Amino acid sequence: GISIAGLTADARTISRWMRTECMNNRYSHDTPLAVSRLIADLGNKMQICTQRYVKRPYGVGLLVAGYDDLGPHIFQTCPSANYYDCRAMAIGARSQAARTYLEKFLDQLADCD
Repeated sequence: GISIAGLTADARTISRWMRTECMNNRYSHDTPLAVSRLIADLGNKMQICTQRYVKRPYGVGLLVAGYDDLGPHIFQTCPSANYYDCRAMAIGARSQAARTYLEKFLDQLADCD
């Protein structure tokens, strides 16, 4: 699943691309695409737009949650094409309060397994 902060049109384009990449991998290799591989490919796709003058950079930050063979993952992507693997994260206009809460209670949330 994903949550977005920024331009929704860009998020729609990126989410459609992510869905297509996962389906192509499932069709060609008969295995699900690893979340880390998908995010690395997304970072490369977003980086290309920052290097060429014919396309504008994507104006959206994503919070991508997924589960694969290595367990659950939460990745944060930035419009600058940086991506981070996080234990807990919040994005958006008023995300600082949520991040403060997550930092304060992260050890207690780990017991929810």
